Amino acid sequence: MTVRNLFSWNNTLSVYAKRGMLKPARMLFDLMSERDVVSWNTMVIAHAKHGFFNEALEFYTKLRRSSLIHFNEFSFGGVLIACVKMENVGLTRQVHGQVLVTGFLSNIVLSSSLVDSYAKCGVLDYARSVFDEMKTKDVFAWTILISGYAKWGNVESARMLFNEMPEPNSVSWSALIDGYVRSGMEYEALNLFSEMTMKGIMPDEFTFSSCLCACASIASLKHGKQIHTQLIRIIFKPNAIVVSSLIDMYSKCGSLGIGRLVFDLMGDKKDVVLWNTMLSALALHGLGEEAIQLYDDMMREETKPNKVTLVVMLNACSHSGLVEEGIRFYESMTRDYGIVANQEHYACLVDLFGRAGEFGKVKNLFAEMSCKPDGQVWNALLGACRIHGNIELGRIAAKHLIELEPQSSAAYTLLSNIYAADGRWESVGKLRHTMNEREVRKEQAISWLDHE
Repeated sequence: MTVRNLFSWNNTLSVYAKRGMLKPARMLFDLMSERDVVSWNTMVIAHAKHGFFNEALEFYTKLRRSSLIHFNEFSFGGVLIACVKMENVGLTRQVHGQVLVTGFLSNIVLSSSLVDSYAKCGVLDYARSVFDEMKTKDVFAWTILISGYAKWGNVESARMLFNEMPEPNSVSWSALIDGYVRSGMEYEALNLFSEMTMKGIMPDEFTFSSCLCACASIASLKHGKQIHTQLIRIIFKPNAIVVSSLIDMYSKCGSLGIGRLVFDLMGDKKDVVLWNTMLSALALHGLGEEAIQLYDDMMREETKPNKVTLVVMLNACSHSGLVEEGIRFYESMTRDYGIVANQEHYACLVDLFGRAGEFGKVKNLFAEMSCKPDGQVWNALLGACRIHGNIELGRIAAKHLIELEPQSSAAYTLLSNIYAADGRWESVGKLRHTMNEREVRKEQAISWLDHE
C-alpha cells in the first residue's frame, strides 16, 4: 500500500467513523494491509464517542503495545473520552500517568479532559491539581471544574473558582446556579440568576429549568411568574425541558390550573417528559381520574410511556384509591411496553395496596417480586401500616428498614407513631431509648411559606 493509498483509506475510514458506521469502519480497518497512527486513533475515538468503550480501550491498548507505530497526543484523546463517559477513576489515573510520562500534559485538550474525568468521578482534589498545573486554562477547563464542584455539593469552592474565572460564560453561570439548587440554596440560586441577567448574559434552557426548580422547591409563585414573564419577553422557543419545569413549578406552588394551561398551549407534545410532568402534577393534587383521562389522551397521541410514566400513574391511582386501575396500568405497561419493574415501581404498588388496606395483595406482591425489597419498598409498607394501625406488619417492615438504613430516623419515627396510636407507650419509650443508644437523630422538619 503506497502512502497515497494509505491517505485515501484513512479518509474513507474517517468518513465511516464520523457517521457512526462502526461495522464498515472495522471491516475497512481489517482490510488495510498497512495502518498508521491516524488509522488507530480514528478507531479509538470513533468507538469511544459512540459508547463502545471496551472496543475503544482494546484498540488503544493494541496501539500502545505496537512497536511499529508511534502514538501521539491525539492517541490519548479517544481513551480520555471513554474515561469521561465511563466515570472510571482507576482508568483515568492510568491514562493520567501515561500522559504525564510521555510529556503531553501541556496539551490543553488532554489536561482539560483529565480535569473533566476526575470531576465526573467526584475526585475533586485530583481535578483541581491537574487544573492548577495547567499553564493555559481555557473556558472549558474553568467551566468543567466549577460544574464538578457544584455537582458534588461543594458550592463554596465552586463560587470561589467562579469568582476567579476571567470571563464566566452562560454554562459556568448555569452550573453554579444548578449547584445552589442541588444543595438546597434556592434563594442564592435565584439571586445569582438575577445577577446573571443584569450582566446581559442570556440564560439557556438548563438555567431556566434550574431556576424554576428552585421556585418549586420554596413554593415561590412570585419568582416563578417573574421567570415565566422573562421567557415570554425574550420570545424563548418552547421545549420540553422548560415547559415541564414551568408545569412543575405552577403545580407545586398551588396553581395547577395555570400549569395545565401551559401544557395545553404547548404545540408539540411528542416528548414523554412533558406528559409525565403533567400527569405527576395531577397525581400530586389527588386528581387520579383526571390523570387517567390525560393518560388516555397521551395514548391517542401515540406517545410511548416509559418507566417514569408507570411510577406516576401508580402514584396517581394510589392517592385516589384507584386500586384496580393501578393494577391495570402496571399489567399493561409491563406487558405491552416492555417496562421492567424496579424497586420504585414495587414501592408504588405497596403504597397502592397498603393505602387501601389490601395487605393480602401486599404479601402476594412480596412473594412475586423479582428482587429483594430495598429501603423504599419497606418504607412504603411501614407508612401504610401506620395509616391502618397494622402493628405486627409494621414491626417487620421497620426491622428490615432499620437493617438497611440504621442511621435513618424514618423507620423509628413511623414505628413510634404506630405504637403511640395503639397506646403502647412502653414500646414508644424503648424505641426512643434505642434511638439514643444508636445516636440516631430525628431530622428537623422544614416548611416554606411564600408571602406575596
